[in-house]
Amino acid sequence: MIKKNNRSLTVQYSVIWIGLLVGLGFYVADIALDVFVFGEGNLTEQILHPTHHEMWMRTSVLLVAVCFAIYVQILLKRQHEASERAQTAETFLKSVVDNIPSMVFIKDAGELRFIHINHAGEKLLGLTTRELTGKNDYDFFPKEQADFFTRKDREVLESGTELNIAEEEIDTAALGKRWLHTRKVPILDDTGQSVYLLGISEDITEAKQTEEKMQRQQRELAHVMRLSTMGEMASGLAHELNQPLTALTSYCGTATTLVNSLPLPEPRLVEILERIEEQAHRASQIIQHLRNFLCKGNDNREPLVLDQVIAGTIDFLKPELKNGHVRIKHHPGAAPTSRVMANKVQIEQVLVNLILNSLEAIRGSGHITGNIIVHTRLLPNDTLETTVTDDGPGIDAGMAARMFHPFQTSKSLGMGMGLSISRSIIEAHGGKLWADLEHENGALFGFNLPVMV
Repeated sequence: MIKKNNRSLTVQYSVIWIGLLVGLGFYVADIALDVFVFGEGNLTEQILHPTHHEMWMRTSVLLVAVCFAIYVQILLKRQHEASERAQTAETFLKSVVDNIPSMVFIKDAGELRFIHINHAGEKLLGLTTRELTGKNDYDFFPKEQADFFTRKDREVLESGTELNIAEEEIDTAALGKRWLHTRKVPILDDTGQSVYLLGISEDITEAKQTEEKMQRQQRELAHVMRLSTMGEMASGLAHELNQPLTALTSYCGTATTLVNSLPLPEPRLVEILERIEEQAHRASQIIQHLRNFLCKGNDNREPLVLDQVIAGTIDFLKPELKNGHVRIKHHPGAAPTSRVMANKVQIEQVLVNLILNSLEAIRGSGHITGNIIVHTRLLPNDTLETTVTDDGPGIDAGMAARMFHPFQTSKSLGMGMGLSISRSIIEAHGGKLWADLEHENGALFGFNLPVMV
């Protein structure tokens, strides 16, 4: 900056020297004209002894030349200072625009080609000002988006008024798909004609995502509340059904006793009453099991023989399996002494979720019959592995990456909570639940639990 100012001062003072030299030139020229043209004396006389009139005229010309040079120097200085102020203002304005956190861009009004874009725009689009300059939207964006941008640009330029676009989608090279809030303003000349288009775009992608997340959480909360209400209703219903079933069992027992006290009891009648009592007792057990399954309970854990829990769960689900003509096989592979420390109801919940998922997958595939195999085995690292395998359609490829996330389901009436809750339960027990994505001819889900030492 100092060198630049020194150079400017040198130029300014050179003007004065030039003016002085021009004045001296006129002075010498006048002497030469008087001697060689008009023949008035010689050079010595004209230089040393000029007349009063000649001296006055020559001095006046010299002073006029110097004064004119000084005037020009003043004008140049003022012009230079104005130029410096304009340059400083332009640099400051460019710095302000370049450091605005939102994207700022300018296009020409003719072919809508980019003239300038700030640093935020370069970062958002993944393109430099040099790459953008002289090109339009069709050079960088899909045709559908470029058509939209161009149409809105034309609306602004033709109307001569600001346009506020609350939300627009854009595919960027650096950040992928983003959402912008854009304002577009025409820049007019002295005649009121649009010559440039100014655009300011704010990236609202994270704010669109936050809002969507909040809405999703509200939906999930409402869903959980509905599930909780349904659980309470089912628990109450189980309690109400348990009482008449208990009475029915008692009445059947009394009726059997009375029939057996007859002199000649009818064998078939005794058999029917015994079957009624047996089925009523079984229904009562199922209801009790359902109540235990639905109750909140506590986190008390106890030593469990896992194969016994599996057998009881399968027995609990037999009506569902029969209705679907699906066969289930249990292959115990662990020693009877192998126990796990676990909450029985929670492990039953995991088994029910996995077995019912297999059952619904087989039904959804259109097959009338199917097979489900539950297998346990003791691993060398003192963990007990349980796998549930079926011969259904297998795991949906579209769900593979998010099937353990809450409220993710491929079923039309599914709640999408089973696998998420099951994984949480198993992990809380120090184990792991997984899906074998490479399993062929069906699906395979498994979990392991540490064995009590």
